[in-house]
Amino acid sequence: MAKFSERYGYTRLSDVIIRENITEEIQNAICSCYDRLRDGFYSSIGFNETSLYKKLEKYLWVYFLNQREGNFQNYIVATSFIEDASNPWFQKLDLIEKTINFLYKEDYNETFSLTNRFVSELNSEFKRLNFAYRIINDEIVEITAKEEIETIQKALENPNNKIKMHLNNALELYSKRPEGDYRNSIKESISAVEVYCREKTDEKTLGKALEKLKYNGIIIPKTLENAFSNLYYYTNLPETGIRHALMDDDETYTPKVEEALFMLVSCSAFINYLCKKTQ
Repeated sequence: MAKFSERYGYTRLSDVIIRENITEEIQNAICSCYDRLRDGFYSSIGFNETSLYKKLEKYLWVYFLNQREGNFQNYIVATSFIEDASNPWFQKLDLIEKTINFLYKEDYNETFSLTNRFVSELNSEFKRLNFAYRIINDEIVEITAKEEIETIQKALENPNNKIKMHLNNALELYSKRPEGDYRNSIKESISAVEVYCREKTDEKTLGKALEKLKYNGIIIPKTLENAFSNLYYYTNLPETGIRHALMDDDETYTPKVEEALFMLVSCSAFINYLCKKTQ
């Protein structure tokens, strides 16, 4: 018999927002970026004993792997290290940083252009695969904090099944491949808050429910109430198309991954906050 989580289709948060781990998908994407970097160097500069990509591999061999320079014999360093399951995920990110730092120090026009493209492609793949890191100013930084993930996880543990279903749907839509359904993910996130407020007040809309919560002993500071009312208003704007029939692409702002994650975290945090108020 299928487990409860399987029957209700719950998505594991760790499978959606990838942090402190490199999945096979992310690993393949990183290696593909290195493949394109290598091909770019060979096509623009040529494949020879002094090619810049070979210099990069030799540099990583000596200054990243700390191996003896005389033992370097056309060894494929970067992708071999990335693909080695015994290497920790964070050391693989160290190798990427080392690669970028080396390339930007090489004083060739081709190198600068190819390195920019390499960084751009890595960031694009990290974003596409919901990897919680980005390359900014030649360094890899975490853009999805541990606290944000814990906030979502706590909300998913809410005993109210309707709330859990909406948040789970938001996660599934956010993680949809090849690109997330961010508009509907936002809709599901705000619906989870609506469920809580509706059950407490019997009001059908969140705006009215927020005003009525105080009659149930849930006093929310006015500034916080206004802030969340504005978020709710955002989901109902015609130009976002979140709760309206979609308009032409030229006339509609399509919510992106950033908005979907922000709303998922914000709605989860607000649910946790409201539950804490009633304890």
